[in-house]
Amino acid sequence: MKDYNQTIQMKNSRIVYYDTFSIAVINPSGKMRRLYCPFLVKCVNDIDEIQENSIVYVDQVFKDPDDLLTYLIGGNLYLYSFFRISIKF
Repeated sequence: MKDYNQTIQMKNSRIVYYDTFSIAVINPSGKMRRLYCPFLVKCVNDIDEIQENSIVYVDQVFKDPDDLLTYLIGGNLYLYSFFRISIKF
């Protein structure tokens, strides 16, 4: 029996913009979970003042003009691809 309460990295999952204050995360088996701001993400590379492996809060979620998902963190916008989400399904 699978343990859906385990924390997994969302590396192979799909993250979908829902609205300015939430995203939908769909895991590889099709389970969906909606996350509401503020939610925690882990930085995977140094970017501006955020160091690699730092855990930070996402204050809001946006789509840029090219439909790429961006996170508002500390007053600055960053592409979602610089971060990973750990989530329980």
